[in-house]
Amino acid sequence: MYQFSYLYGSLAVGTVWLIFFLLRPDLRRPMIEMSLLFGLGGVAAQIVYANDWWNPDNLTHTIIGIEDYLFGFFFGGTAGFAYEVVFSRKLSERDQPKPVFSFRYLGSLFCLLFFGIYYATNLHSFVPTILAFGIPTLILLWLRPDLIPNSIFVAGFSISLAYCFIGVPELLTPGWVDATWQFDYLSGIRIWIVPLEDFIWFIVGGAFMGPLYKYWKNKSLTI
Repeated sequence: MYQFSYLYGSLAVGTVWLIFFLLRPDLRRPMIEMSLLFGLGGVAAQIVYANDWWNPDNLTHTIIGIEDYLFGFFFGGTAGFAYEVVFSRKLSERDQPKPVFSFRYLGSLFCLLFFGIYYATNLHSFVPTILAFGIPTLILLWLRPDLIPNSIFVAGFSISLAYCFIGVPELLTPGWVDATWQFDYLSGIRIWIVPLEDFIWFIVGGAFMGPLYKYWKNKSLTI
């Protein structure tokens, strides 16, 4: 019954991605770079989340599906440039050297916190998720305080993506949330239809992804 629900949610976020892609030709290459990166991240994360967070059906009826890649692809590319699109900002070369704590170190720290804590402890995957998003974001913003407004805005904007991703499939295939999320392991609290843990996931995920490309490529934002 819910074989296509995950796809519907991914394509709902993909619609926002496509709008951004069409509106801003100058951001298309950066969007693709971010999308490819987080498409892979979506697949890797599902290996963990399938154990204690949710277990969505998909086109192939497997633990990992193309939908995992599509969601990561569309969310990463959309969150990464929402600030630029909404506020009509352009990427420009920054006249200062890259931070000493390079993107490579930031990415390695993220993976260490997420996968390391999860597999080394009995903690629910929500805990390493918060730490993996939160600590690198704090480091990033400490080294690039000019990106704080970007991070804050995208954290809020990502809430709308949460309702696209979860709300559209629930509307088209009622009961999807109850059938998919492992509420025995979660708080059971929902903000409208979005499980609390997912609501927080989109906020911290957006806060991290929003400024990430600028940090990675040492770019600044101009009007």
